[in-house]
Amino acid sequence: MRFLIRSTLFLLPPETAHHLALVLIRMMHPFLPRKWNPAQEKIGLAAGFDKNAEVLAYLPRFGFGFAEIGTVTPKPQGGNPLPRLFREPKNLALFNRMGFNNLGAGIISGRVRAAKKKLPTEFKVGVNLGKNKLTSDQDAASDYAKAAESFTDCADYFVINVSSPNTPGLRALQNPEFLIPIVKAVKSVIQKGKRNIPLYVKLAPELDLETLKTLVSALESEKIDGLILTNTLSGTHIYRGKDYSGGYSGLPLKDLAMKKLVEVKSMTSLPVISVGGIMSAEDAVERLKAGADRIQIYTGWIYGGPFFARKISRLISAVK
Repeated sequence: MRFLIRSTLFLLPPETAHHLALVLIRMMHPFLPRKWNPAQEKIGLAAGFDKNAEVLAYLPRFGFGFAEIGTVTPKPQGGNPLPRLFREPKNLALFNRMGFNNLGAGIISGRVRAAKKKLPTEFKVGVNLGKNKLTSDQDAASDYAKAAESFTDCADYFVINVSSPNTPGLRALQNPEFLIPIVKAVKSVIQKGKRNIPLYVKLAPELDLETLKTLVSALESEKIDGLILTNTLSGTHIYRGKDYSGGYSGLPLKDLAMKKLVEVKSMTSLPVISVGGIMSAEDAVERLKAGADRIQIYTGWIYGGPFFARKISRLISAVK
C-alpha cells in the first residue's frame, strides 16, 4: 500500500501532493488501530509538515508520540512564491524554500486546543516559533514572544527556530547578541503563564564546532530545556533553468545531523531531539544509541510511506 500511495502522490507537484497527503491522513486514521506503543513517545513529526495543525489529532494512529506544528509566526504569512517545494527521489531528498507560510498564531492555537481534546494524554504537542519576514532582527524577540503568547495554555514545549535557511537573514539570529534576548522574551511569556512549558532551540547543521560551543554555553546559562539538531541544509536547487535558494532535508543531511548530535552530546547534558536524514528504522535507533533523547522525522515519512513511524516504534521496542 505504501508504494501505491507514494507513487500516486509523486505524480503530482510536491506542494499539491502535500495537501492531498493531509486529506489522506484524515481519511485513513479511522481505520488504523488506537493501540499506543510506549516506544512511539520517542518518535516525533518534525516541524514543517503540519504547519497549521490540520492533522494533529490523527498522528498517534500513524505511530507518532509527539509532533511539532509550525513554524508559527505572530501574523499570518503567505511564504515565498511558487514553486517552493521540490523532490529529488534519486537522492531521497526534499528541497524547500517555503518561507514560514502559516495561518498565524491566533488561528493555529485554536486548532491545537481543539486537537488536544482528541489526543491521548501521552501525546505531546510542540510549537515551533518564528518571526514574520518583515520584522527586523532588532525586533525579533518581540515576534517570538507574541507567537508564544497564543499557546501558553496548550503547548507541551516551545521551539525557537532561528535556523531555517528560507527566511532572509534569519540565521543571523544564531548569535548570542540576538538569540539570548529571544530566549529571555519567550521565557518571560512562559513564566507569566500558569504552566511550565519546556523551551528548546533549533540550530542549523552548518554551525562549526567553536560556534556550537559558544551557543550551547550561552543557552545553558539561560537554562533552556533542550536542543533540536538539525534544521535543513542550506543549498540551491535548479528548476527550469533557475536557481532557487533554500534547504535540503532527507538523505543529504544524514551524516551531518549525526555529526552534530555527537558533537553537542559531548559538550552538554541538555536533552537533544535529533532530526535530519532519518530514512530507516535502523537510522532512528542509531540516533538514539548515539545519545538522542528523541527523534523526529519528515522526509523519511514522505519516502518511507504512511506507516514509517510505526515501523520505527516496533524496532525500538525490539531492541530494548
